[in-house]
Amino acid sequence: MSVYSKLGGQTLIYGLGNIVPRMLNYAILTFYYTRRFSVEQYGMITELYAYVAILLVVLTYGMETGLFRFSSVRKNTDAVFNVSFLSVTGTSLIFILLILFAYRKLAIWIEYDSHPEYIALLGVTVALDAITSIIFAKIRMEEKVRRFAFFKILNVVLTIVLVMTFLEILPGIELINNLTFYIKYMKDIGVGYVFIANLMASLILIIALLPDYRRISFNMDLALLKPLLKYSIPLLIVGLAGQFNETIERILLRFFLPEGTNVLFEIGIYGANYRIALLMTLFIQMFRYAAEPFFFINFSRKDSGEIYANVLKYFIIFCMIIFLCVVFYLDLIKYFIDRKYYSGLHIVTIVLMANVILGILFNVNMWYKLTGKTYIGIYITGIGALLTVVLNIIFIPKYSYVACAWIHLVSNTVMMIITLLLGHKYYRIHYEYKRIAEIMLVTAAAYIIFSQAKSDIVINNIIIGTALLILFIFYCIKRENLFKVFFSKGL
Repeated sequence: MSVYSKLGGQTLIYGLGNIVPRMLNYAILTFYYTRRFSVEQYGMITELYAYVAILLVVLTYGMETGLFRFSSVRKNTDAVFNVSFLSVTGTSLIFILLILFAYRKLAIWIEYDSHPEYIALLGVTVALDAITSIIFAKIRMEEKVRRFAFFKILNVVLTIVLVMTFLEILPGIELINNLTFYIKYMKDIGVGYVFIANLMASLILIIALLPDYRRISFNMDLALLKPLLKYSIPLLIVGLAGQFNETIERILLRFFLPEGTNVLFEIGIYGANYRIALLMTLFIQMFRYAAEPFFFINFSRKDSGEIYANVLKYFIIFCMIIFLCVVFYLDLIKYFIDRKYYSGLHIVTIVLMANVILGILFNVNMWYKLTGKTYIGIYITGIGALLTVVLNIIFIPKYSYVACAWIHLVSNTVMMIITLLLGHKYYRIHYEYKRIAEIMLVTAAAYIIFSQAKSDIVINNIIIGTALLILFIFYCIKRENLFKVFFSKGL
C-alpha cells in the first residue's frame, strides 16, 4: 500500500468519526434548530459556541500536537500521554472551579446576564471536551481510527437523542408535564436544553472512554513536562490566533453592528449559511485528523518533501471537487436550513473558498511543527488574527456578516502566503505551483460556466452542474493518474 493510499484510507475512516457525526448534526440538529428556534435563538447558539471553540484551544494549549511530536521522537506514546493527560486534566478541573465561581460576572460581561446558567453549562462542557481531546489524540497517534470513529459518532448520537428527549418527547408526556418539578424548573428552558444535552453527552463520553485512561500513573514526569510545554505553549498562541480567525467575527458582530440592529438575527443568518459550507469543513477536519500524525511519522523519510508536496496537490484536488459539489447542488443543499435564512446564501461561495485556503494553510504550516520552530507560528497567526479583528471592526458596521465572510478569506490568504515564504527559508518543500494553479483555474472555469448557465429551473442547474462535475473529475483522474496513486502498492 502506498503512503497516499494509507493516508487516503485513514482519512476516510476518520471521516466516519467526523463526517458521520457532523452530518448527523447537520442533517438533524441544524435542520431542526433552524426550524425549532427563531433566527435570534439560533444566533445565540452560534455566538456562544464561538466562545466554546476559543476556550477549547486555550484548555488544550497545543498538547495534542505536542503528544504527536514527542511520541514520534521518544517512541513512547504512553509516557507522553500520561504527562499530557495529567496536565490538561488538572488545568481543566481548575477551569471548572473558576467558571462555577465567576459565571454570573462573565454572563454580564458578554451581555448574557438574563441566562448566566448557559455560561456555566458551556464552561463545564468545554473543560470535559478538553480532557477527551487528549484521549482522542492518543487514539489517533496509535492509528486506532475505528475506535476514534465509534466514539465520535456516539457523542453526536447521544446529543441528538438528548436534545429530542428534552424538546420533543418530555413535553408530549402529560404525566411529566403535570409534575411540579417539571413545571417549575424544566418547562421553559427552551434553547438551554441544547447546552444541557451537550454537557450530558460529554459526561457520558468521558465515562465511556475510561479504559483509555484508567492505567494512568499519577506520578507527573516533570522532566518530560517542561520540554513538552515549551513545544506546546507556542501552539496555544498559534491555535488561539487561528481560532480567532475562524470564530471571532461572530462575537464582534454583537459589539460593532450599528445601534438598533437586531444583532442575534444577523449572527443567526451568518451562522446558518456558514454551516452550508460544512462539507468542506468536514473534509479538512477529517484530513487533519489523519494527516497530522502522518506528517510526523513520515518526517524522517528521505523523500518526505516529495510526499508532502504531493499530499498538498491531492488535497487541493479533493477540495476543488467538494467546492464544485456544494456550488452546483446549492439549490438542494440549502433546504438543510430553513427558508428564513436564505437571505445569506450569497456568502456560501466566499466561505467555501476561505475554508479551502484554511486547508491549504494547514498543509503548508506543518513545517514549523515538524522542525520544532513553533514560535514562528505565533507571528504568522498573530498577523492573521490582528488583520481579522481590525478589518472586522472597520467593515462590520457597514457590511455586517458579509464583511465577516470576505475578511475570513483575506486573512487566511495572507497567512498562507506568509507561511509559504517563510517555509522556503526554513524547510523548503518543492510544491507543484504550476500544476496547482492549473487545477484551480480549471475549477474557476467550471464555476464561471455554471454561473452563466444557471437559471431558475432547479433540474436544469443540477444537470449542468453534474455534467461539469463529471468533466472536472475526469480531468483530475487523467491529469494526475489518481487511480495509480491511490490504488498502487508502491511507496
